[in-house]
Amino acid sequence: MNDKDHAVYQALERVKRFGATHAASFPTGSIATTEFARGSQIITEIGPVDFQPGTPASPATGARNHLFAEVWEDLKAISDTARTIAKKEPGFAADFALGEDTKREILATATEFLKHLESPATVAKFVAYLLPADFVTDLENDLAAIDGKAAERTDDRIEDVGETARIATLIKEARDLIGSLNTSVRNLFRRDPEILAEWRAASRIHRTGGGGPDQTPPPAPPIS
Repeated sequence: MNDKDHAVYQALERVKRFGATHAASFPTGSIATTEFARGSQIITEIGPVDFQPGTPASPATGARNHLFAEVWEDLKAISDTARTIAKKEPGFAADFALGEDTKREILATATEFLKHLESPATVAKFVAYLLPADFVTDLENDLAAIDGKAAERTDDRIEDVGETARIATLIKEARDLIGSLNTSVRNLFRRDPEILAEWRAASRIHRTGGGGPDQTPPPAPPIS
């Protein structure tokens, strides 16, 4: 939720409290009573709002990053071992040179290493230096898991797009509802400047990103 939408949400919460405080003043079955009730429903439908700066990574993204870290550590162990083997077999380490530690390079390096580890005899040379007997399988499984998390992350993005659209629709409804309530409240309390001032404070939509209030209800009509 961006700052503009969050400002509308906060105003709607204040409007809800105003409606509860002055509920007895609104005739049962009036448009205003219905709109106050709908405002409460909108808050419930939007659900809890976390507007703290920064958004934590999705579970799929966090798990994928962890897998990349594991693969990178495995690749470093394989490369280091290959250099040791090369002391007795010159040139052996050439097939196990590390790339950079970017995600793209990690995937490319892991794929290249696996090509050179298809021979059981080659694998045995690494195991002789106490790499786990299943280190190749472990690397393959991690790569497969990374692909799986990438698919989950795509699903997360699709779900986020749908959720954003749903909330945007509710926020627009909330903004329109506050505007409609403004007419009813101003008419009902037209001779009560204190309550009108309370309403203006409750229904004003403050922009947190600069530019001042996004919307301020019009002033109450003169008291005749």
